[in-house]
Amino acid sequence: MEFEFRSVNNEGKKNNGVRSAENSVSLARDLRQEGWFLVWSQEKGAALNAASARARLGGLAAKLISSLDFLFKRITLQEKMIFARHLGLMIKAGFSLNKALETLTRQTKNKHFAAVLKNLSDSVASGKTFHQSVLQHADVFSPIFISMVKVGEASGKLEETLKLATLHLKREHTLKSKIKGAMTYPIVILCALALVGAIMVIFVLPQLASTFSELNVPLPLTTRIIFGFVNFASRFWYLLIVIIAATFWGLYFFIRKTDKGKNLVNLMFLKTPIFSDLTKKLNSARFSRTLGSLLAGGVSLTEAIKITADTLTNVYYRRAVLATLAEVEKGQTLSGLLTKSPDLFPPVVTEMIAVGEETGSLTLILKELARFFESEVAVATKGLSSIIEPVIMIVIGVVVGVFALSIIQPIYSITNSL
Repeated sequence: MEFEFRSVNNEGKKNNGVRSAENSVSLARDLRQEGWFLVWSQEKGAALNAASARARLGGLAAKLISSLDFLFKRITLQEKMIFARHLGLMIKAGFSLNKALETLTRQTKNKHFAAVLKNLSDSVASGKTFHQSVLQHADVFSPIFISMVKVGEASGKLEETLKLATLHLKREHTLKSKIKGAMTYPIVILCALALVGAIMVIFVLPQLASTFSELNVPLPLTTRIIFGFVNFASRFWYLLIVIIAATFWGLYFFIRKTDKGKNLVNLMFLKTPIFSDLTKKLNSARFSRTLGSLLAGGVSLTEAIKITADTLTNVYYRRAVLATLAEVEKGQTLSGLLTKSPDLFPPVVTEMIAVGEETGSLTLILKELARFFESEVAVATKGLSSIIEPVIMIVIGVVVGVFALSIIQPIYSITNSL
């Protein structure tokens, strides 16, 4: 059986041709033994009309998928991690790239992600590189993943860079899970408190207000404020809903869409004692892990710095990392430049990076730093939970106490008047 194929070697040279093999897997293994990585293959003479037609629509499909993203299930970090791991394993086993993508498309349960993978498969089959195909879905795949694919494909070591990408995604997923875990309990408690408060305002307090009004009981200031709010909520509930919705939307827009809002929130996390330690450790872990993974994948230092800065969620860390770029291009050391931001990068970061630069083991040092700070994040999240829980209990106690006193005082007045 003869196959048309496209392949690339470790030096990035391309090799297209026709070759006899038992099947596409055998072809991939034969080429691998000769130092070539199989990108695409098909039986000689097989029609490519359908694939070519789909590929011509590849860019349009990618944009359509992106524009309709909100209508579909979100692609989780875990799904991307599984994709990267399985793709690397299938390539290592001898699958061609387009065959592996076709198989993963059929196996993926998330319909939106399956559509993305189908588009990638069609794009590769039409002659585009995997990097060009992935780049069409920059809203799905992170800059780290795209850069690793570019380097891995150019060097013919795609399976190795996919393994590194999988490890990076796994660490990122672990970090996010720990943060979410620390915040779940406080959010549940606050939601429960809001629900109880709504039930009191809708069903209980109106009855009490009516009773006190009929008895002509003098009410203290706090009780009058509470009953005034209840009266407003019962008469203008629709207006209250609009006010609450507008407030939340305004806060969301201010925090997520304006630079002033982002700066304010990021500064709050850096300066607030409860969150400051966790914020610094989390950003240090992400900085070390991302930069180390990119350098291990073969990305240049300057390009790795750009991508790393984009992945940092705190704007002050992002600015500090980007500020080093121009000087690094001139030959300055990264460690020396990071010492200019002592409030963000502790001495352990700058000193360890300096050792890595001097010994030529920067990638290894960054990985060790990442492991250290990731373990510190785990400890900090547990500490955060132990701090937030009593704070919430105190707040709940104060609210319940004020509320109880506001209700008990009029009742006590009624009792004394009898």
